[in-house]
Amino acid sequence: MNFPLKSYVVKLVPFRKQIKNTGFLLSNSLRVLKGEAFYCNALSGRSDYNICINSDMTVSCNCVDIDGSGHIGDLSVNTLEEIFQGETASRFRKLLSQGIIPIGRCLTCRELIKSPRAEAKAFVTNYTTPKRGIMVENTVQCNLKCINCQRAAILKTRKKLKMSLADIEKVAQSIKSSNIAVISFFNLGEPFMSDAIDEEISILKKYNPNTPIYVSTNGLLLNRENKREAALKMDYVFISLDGATNESVRKYQAGGNFEITYKNAKELIRLRNSRNLVKPVIEWKYVVFNWNDSEAEIEKAVELARAANFDLLSFWAGDGSPAQISTRFINHEYFKKLGSASWKGREFDFRKENAPAC
Repeated sequence: MNFPLKSYVVKLVPFRKQIKNTGFLLSNSLRVLKGEAFYCNALSGRSDYNICINSDMTVSCNCVDIDGSGHIGDLSVNTLEEIFQGETASRFRKLLSQGIIPIGRCLTCRELIKSPRAEAKAFVTNYTTPKRGIMVENTVQCNLKCINCQRAAILKTRKKLKMSLADIEKVAQSIKSSNIAVISFFNLGEPFMSDAIDEEISILKKYNPNTPIYVSTNGLLLNRENKREAALKMDYVFISLDGATNESVRKYQAGGNFEITYKNAKELIRLRNSRNLVKPVIEWKYVVFNWNDSEAEIEKAVELARAANFDLLSFWAGDGSPAQISTRFINHEYFKKLGSASWKGREFDFRKENAPAC
């Protein structure tokens, strides 16, 4: 079903609730405003993030394609160039240029850009395969049950739960031939659930030795040599730890364990530093909800991050129901002065603190 959009001047939090309550069944009677249209950064090849190669080699136009509505092709059948030239991607671009939203996920996607109709129309044919970045979901399996995760729905859209090494090689070759600048090695699963992750990263590096690889992990599985070695081959490691105590972490990351993840992160940092490696950059990613936003817990996280020699500690606004969202993070003066502002929200860059004086 297509979704004509009356106006893009929408507050996203209540609109997410509306979408959830209607199951994306928005009224077809809505009309776009005269002269308004859209284009998609991802489908035009201008995104650094959202095009994702899923665990079963399908390709999605967004990073939260839970129901498979964003599938635009299959890399086991076609090349990335053929997928971008294909019927689905072409249809999505054409609908957007007409002011029509092709799938519900577009409504909360940062890649949806409102533009004059003439500009939007140009993107129907003026596009490239991804150049700035792409996501690679080596596995859709996860060792946690986060409270807002729709794991059962996600698993229904995957024909395979993890990529084979042959799949990884094909992905690596595709990234090389498309000259993609950055690899985000994660999506809707926990990357380190794969016992072959060290080999997977080695294959990606073999074909793309100068391409940065980013990974996001809950850190629980960074407790074995081959997985630590895989992490040390990457350029950037986000470790998601939503709180500074077990009690806080487990309210969202069901099955999580603060002590284990923190210990694993410290060991990874120690190993990197003992080898005098500059990379990976290791960042503690702290998603803020209304139960972990007290000044005492935030300051404890800053102290622990500094003590463990993390490179950065970042605070991100948590999503979900109104009962979960931290209004303090959005509005309180404390957070407006916390660390420094960044695209993530707020952050501490400990590398700057430790940099030698000029």
